Amino acid sequence: MKSVPALSGRQEPFWLLLVATLVLFVFYYLARADVVGVYSPARGWLPLTKPPLGTTAHYIVSGVLLGLIPVLAARWLTRSSLKDLGFGLGRWRLGLVWLAVGIPLAVLAGWISAPSPDMRAVYPLDPRLTAEPARFLPHALRQAPYFFAWEVLFRGVILFGLRRYVGGATANMIQTALSVLAHFGRPMEETLSAIPAGLVFGAIDLRIGSIWYVAIIHWVVGVSLDWWILGT
Repeated sequence: MKSVPALSGRQEPFWLLLVATLVLFVFYYLARADVVGVYSPARGWLPLTKPPLGTTAHYIVSGVLLGLIPVLAARWLTRSSLKDLGFGLGRWRLGLVWLAVGIPLAVLAGWISAPSPDMRAVYPLDPRLTAEPARFLPHALRQAPYFFAWEVLFRGVILFGLRRYVGGATANMIQTALSVLAHFGRPMEETLSAIPAGLVFGAIDLRIGSIWYVAIIHWVVGVSLDWWILGT
C-alpha cells in the first residue's frame, strides 16, 4: 500500500487550521455541558447549541475532539513527530521550575476568580458537585482530559505545528486568538483573561519545548476555581 505523501509546506498551515476550526465548531455547538443562546424581549429565550452533555461525557468528548483528533490529523498532514508538536518532555528541569512557580499561582488565580457572580453562575459545570473529597477528587480527575486536550490543540498542534511556517511569535498569536474565540459563551472576565494567559502559556511552552507543564498548571486553575467556589 502506498503511503500518502506529506503536504507541501504551503498547504500544511491551511489544513491544520481547518482541522482546528472544524473540531472547535463541533465542540462549541454539539459537545457542551451547558447551553448558549440568545434572548430578546420579543422572541424570548432561544438556545443556539444542542442539548448539553453530562459533565463526564463532556470531558471525554472534549478530550477526543480537542486532543485525539487534532493530533492524528497533524501527524498525518505534516508528518511531524510527537516531539515536534510539543508532546515530549522538553527541557524538563526548566519545566519543573515553572511547575513550582505556576501551581501556587494557579491556586491563587482560582481563589481570586471564585467570588465573581458570573464565574459562580457557570462553574462548577456539574451543579451537583460538592467539596466532599469523595465527590471532588473524581471530578478533578475527570477534568484532566479536557484541560490537557485544550493544551494539545492550541499550544501543541496549532502553536508547534505552525511555528516552523510562520515563526513562534505569530504562531503564538494565532493559537491565542483561537483560544480566546473558543471561550465565547463563558464569563467575560474569563474570556478576557484568556488573552494574556494564552500568550504567556504559549511563550512558556516554546521556551520549554513541551506543552505538559503548562497543561498541568491550566488544569490546576480549573480545579482550584471549582474548589474555592464550593468552599466559599
